[in-house]
Amino acid sequence: MPKFLVFLEQREGVVKKSSLKIWNRVQEYARLSGGVEVSGIILGPADLTQLDGRLMGDGVVYHAGAESLSGYNAHCSTRLVVDTMKTGEYSALFFADTMLSRELAPRVSVRLQASLLSGCSLFSAEGDGGCFRPVYSGSAMALLVPQRPIRIYILIASTELSGSVSTGSIVFHPLDFSCGAADELQPVVRRMVMHHESIDVAEADIIVAGGRGMGSAAGFGLLEELALLLGGAVGASRPVVDAGWRAHPEQIGQTGKRVAPRLYIACAISGALQHLAGIGSAGTVVAINCDPHAPIFDIADYALVGDVYTVVPKLIDAVKEFLKTK
Repeated sequence: MPKFLVFLEQREGVVKKSSLKIWNRVQEYARLSGGVEVSGIILGPADLTQLDGRLMGDGVVYHAGAESLSGYNAHCSTRLVVDTMKTGEYSALFFADTMLSRELAPRVSVRLQASLLSGCSLFSAEGDGGCFRPVYSGSAMALLVPQRPIRIYILIASTELSGSVSTGSIVFHPLDFSCGAADELQPVVRRMVMHHESIDVAEADIIVAGGRGMGSAAGFGLLEELALLLGGAVGASRPVVDAGWRAHPEQIGQTGKRVAPRLYIACAISGALQHLAGIGSAGTVVAINCDPHAPIFDIADYALVGDVYTVVPKLIDAVKEFLKTK
């Protein structure tokens, strides 16, 4: 029976939503194909009660809750994941597409001499075990075929959690593990913490993103107000980040984060291919731009042609009026 392992990434004790989506996608695949055993692994202290009713299917989730793993340690994490893969004789390892996985997965693949297939949107762990990956800024799809028996997939999270939840039995199994003295010699040079109550764009269900057409950093105050009303996050295109108007963690696109919100509102973003590569998994896309020929309109579900400084305030007023009725 094939055995799959899913890496469930946590930050500050909270398992990332993107990892939960990948778990449920793999479980849905296992249900449809039959005869596949799915397990998970969490590194670092985490409140496991948060996962109640959010993980579908049956399986064991291994939890290494040592304090030494509370922050990401490349050496410790690599050793623990590799040991788990070897002990459990897993044939495939799955990661959500995050900044951490892009560093950890290659390390693990070298240790296991495994094929690494990254940035995949669709996968098939049967047969040749290939997966499809967007290339040329999302304008084409490439089929990646592994050449090794052990396969590691980095999957782009979908818009919604696959399948239903609370349909199986998940058993949590503690792992007694601590970093060795040599592994702990990894000093923290700089620790950057997101502002209180802000939402990571990679985890947000709603994103209000701004482009160079916002004109200045001050213009993003409008987008912050709209995002706050909608319970979403503020994103930015690369030119905005390059200009220093917004922080790099908010950057969306080929050189930033790939996001999969239910609603993506693009304000004054022209829609270069590099940016569109980051929103290919978005649900509903609303574009606001004064240029009726902007490329963003080609992929938008709803297009609003107009000045963002005219449209967005009216949109904010409409949202406020709607919220009053609830």
